Amino acid sequence: MNFDNLINDYENLINKKLKTVYKNGPKSLVEVFNYVINSDGKRVRPILTLLTNHVCKGNIENALPAALSIEMFHDFTLVHDDIMDDDKVRRGLKTVHEKWDLGTGVLTGDLILSVSLNNLIKNYQNNSKVVKIFTKGLLAVCEGQALDKEFESKQKISINEYMKMIDLKTGYLLGMCTEIGAVTAEVNNYDASKLREYGILLGRGFQIQDDYLEIFSDSKKMGKSLQSDIMLNKKTFLMILANLKCSKLIQDAIKLSKKDFNKGIDVVRKLLVEKGVKKETECKINEIFSEANKILNDLNFDTSFLHSYSMHILNRRK
Repeated sequence: MNFDNLINDYENLINKKLKTVYKNGPKSLVEVFNYVINSDGKRVRPILTLLTNHVCKGNIENALPAALSIEMFHDFTLVHDDIMDDDKVRRGLKTVHEKWDLGTGVLTGDLILSVSLNNLIKNYQNNSKVVKIFTKGLLAVCEGQALDKEFESKQKISINEYMKMIDLKTGYLLGMCTEIGAVTAEVNNYDASKLREYGILLGRGFQIQDDYLEIFSDSKKMGKSLQSDIMLNKKTFLMILANLKCSKLIQDAIKLSKKDFNKGIDVVRKLLVEKGVKKETECKINEIFSEANKILNDLNFDTSFLHSYSMHILNRRK
């Protein structure tokens, strides 16, 4: 089977299975749970889990429950992240707290995480490695989110501090995908560890790319609000570089965006191009993806499908 067909099959399988994970419960919870879970997500993380398992010659049935739990874990973080940032749109739909209310948003996030954990424990009672990797990931993502919030109130953040934050918030989750994919295929500890390193780097590149698309894409393409990063003074890779190169100019543009977002974002984009930030960010993204792929080259089995998935992510436009 070729790469594109395999990825398409994985996406269809994941979407089909997600429709069945929570059907019995209070009507209001079932409705909002499935509103989130069955929205138009990219399924990057569960696909990466299944693909890693495949590359490691594993059995998909051993990896599928974990892949579903990982996608639900990701959705839980999105619901709560939207509340924290007061975002209005996610995956082209109203966010939960916007469509219903704040309490429903909090409860929905809690529910999704509960279903995710129950599904994991039910299927991996005899595989403590998978459960430990998952629970460590939960802690890491929460710590990364905490750092992200702390950075909002700080004037200056270094690139190293930013990298630490995204490695926890985004990188660790993709590292979890590749490590669990490997562990469910029963590979040796060295290979599982190297695949985890690959996943973390993939997540790092993915997040910086997300920062980039938040500025140089639009709400229709991204399927989510693009204003919150500016309004909340988020310390993204591009904004950190811009503050190093032209702090007053970029801060003035951000102030303008809070009065008139469209005018402000046009000024921000122009500055990022003129000061070389856009180009430097593009180079950094390519550098990180190249570093991730070098790890794959050191493994003694065919990782060509993971190379292809790296490129699939690198070339995304939303």
